[in-house]
Amino acid sequence: MAVELTDANLHLSIQPHPAGLQMDLMQQDDADVTLSGTCSDFLTLLSSKDQQDAMFGKSIRISGESALATRFTNILKDAALDWEGILASIIGDLPAGQLAAFIRYKANFYLQAGHSLKLNLEEYLKEEIHLLPTRPEIEHFLNQVGKVRQGTDRIEARIAQLQSKLDSRG
Repeated sequence: MAVELTDANLHLSIQPHPAGLQMDLMQQDDADVTLSGTCSDFLTLLSSKDQQDAMFGKSIRISGESALATRFTNILKDAALDWEGILASIIGDLPAGQLAAFIRYKANFYLQAGHSLKLNLEEYLKEEIHLLPTRPEIEHFLNQVGKVRQGTDRIEARIAQLQSKLDSRG
C-alpha cells in the first residue's frame, strides 16, 4: 500500500510485517492500492469517528484495490499506533517531535477557536439580532404554555361536568 502526501511531496510504502506494519519511503510504484491526499486530509481521516465516511467521497483519492484500502482503515481504527514514533523513524526524532507538537498545538487552537466561534455566534444570534431566544425567554415561554395547558384542562373538565349534568336531566 502506498500513501502519497501531496502537500509534503512524500511517498510512503506500508507493508505487512511479522512485527506489525512496516513503513518506508516509497522507492518504486508497485503498490496494490494508493491513497493520495494532503497531510490535513489524512489527519482528518485518522481523527474521524467514521473512517469510511472520511475516506470515501472526500478529499483522499484511492487508486487500485479499494477493498484493500477499506481493510487497511479498519486495521488503523483498531490499532493504537504511535504516529510520532512512526514519523520519527522516517524523518528523525527532532523533526517528528516538533511536527507532533505543532499538530497538537494547531488541533488545540482550532478546537478553542471553534468553541469561541460557537459561543460568539450564539451570543450574537440571541443578544444582538434577537433571532434566537435566551434561556430565560425559553423558560418563560414554557411556563406560559404550562399555564395555558392547565387552563384548557380545567375548562375541558368543567365542560365534561356540565355535559354530564345535561345528560342526566334529559
